[in-house]
Amino acid sequence: MAPHLHNRLVSPGTTLPDGLHVRLDASAGIHAESGQIEVTPGLEALPPDLYIENWWGDGPARGTSAAPLHLLEFDDVLFAAWQGPDHPLREQTKQAYRQLLNACRERRFEHPARIWNYFSDIHGDEQGQERYQAFCIGRAEALETLEVPLGSMPAATAIGTRQPGLFVYLIATRAPARAIENPRQVSAYHYPERYSPRSPAFARATLLLTATGPMLMVSGTASIVGHESRHPDDVVAQARETVANLQALHDTAGRELPGPSWLRVYLRRPEDRAAVAGVIAEHYKAMKPGPVIQWAQGDICRPELLLEIEGVHA
Repeated sequence: MAPHLHNRLVSPGTTLPDGLHVRLDASAGIHAESGQIEVTPGLEALPPDLYIENWWGDGPARGTSAAPLHLLEFDDVLFAAWQGPDHPLREQTKQAYRQLLNACRERRFEHPARIWNYFSDIHGDEQGQERYQAFCIGRAEALETLEVPLGSMPAATAIGTRQPGLFVYLIATRAPARAIENPRQVSAYHYPERYSPRSPAFARATLLLTATGPMLMVSGTASIVGHESRHPDDVVAQARETVANLQALHDTAGRELPGPSWLRVYLRRPEDRAAVAGVIAEHYKAMKPGPVIQWAQGDICRPELLLEIEGVHA
């Protein structure tokens, strides 16, 4: 049965239904009560676009919290969030994924469709490895132990923050989503070892057939063609390459799908906003109205990459 899953970006002050709420501000933490999980993952939105990301299902919500794990269950969709220290990152990532996915399975939500990951100092050193590599190793080890097949990986984002702590949250369903790969890129889980001893384990996007129509959830997407970064130090060219990748994912999932309802742009340098906004506006100029866009400062997984874009088509 198709899950009842709904999503929107809303302005502060909007009345929110029970569900998962994500706020980007200077604080960092997870607050859970009976019908809500609120995640503030330590990222800062760039004013004035201080949107709240809101996900919800149909019917009553049943919440369970026992730190570091917080769960919110609807009849056919589960939201789960985990917060803990991000040192040592490999072990903490492994623990987060095991606890989150085991909790999903225990409740018979066996298909994670979308996962977000945020932690500090993404390019720092940890025991002789870059911290992003330590994260990738921990994630891969957990997914391997839980026997999650490569073709069933969820869409994902991993962004570096300026606040300490590891924040992982996800959406899981009883029905599987379809993993979407980008024909312009090598699948992340087949990257050469030079990027990490264990490849990043995620799909480029997932297509979920919901009760109200198809929903395409797009992973964090950057200026990568094949497996190589393109256009170092040229933010406009990187933005153009990134939206070309977004378009390729849309075309692969189905050109009849609606355009993105919203996009989140992570910028390494906030001063690049105007240049990137121009590229996005040009790409989506035929879409009326265009996507709602949220801007945030964040560190991308490779030092040479200046931006990353994720979003939802529904």
